[in-house]
Amino acid sequence: MPAKQKYLSSTWKRVSKVTASIIGSYILTMLIHVVTAKVVTDETPVIMTTAYSSFLMWVGFMVLAFFIRKAWHVWGIYALLSGICLVIFLV
Repeated sequence: MPAKQKYLSSTWKRVSKVTASIIGSYILTMLIHVVTAKVVTDETPVIMTTAYSSFLMWVGFMVLAFFIRKAWHVWGIYALLSGICLVIFLV
């Protein structure tokens, strides 16, 4: 028995949300780790920590993307957080 049409999302929304969850989450995760490496003076522990924490953070951001109802909200939040990380990195 097929699902009711009102509960299904459009193809564009699904593609946008999946893209945000994979690509946007990865970019945000790496920017957070780059900023952490810049803030911390000794880089060796940051590199070791990045190897383990980046996957967990990436998966967390991927799951977060599907909890948010609208795809453009996901892109907006990820763009805002990435912009903040980029500003911190460039300053």
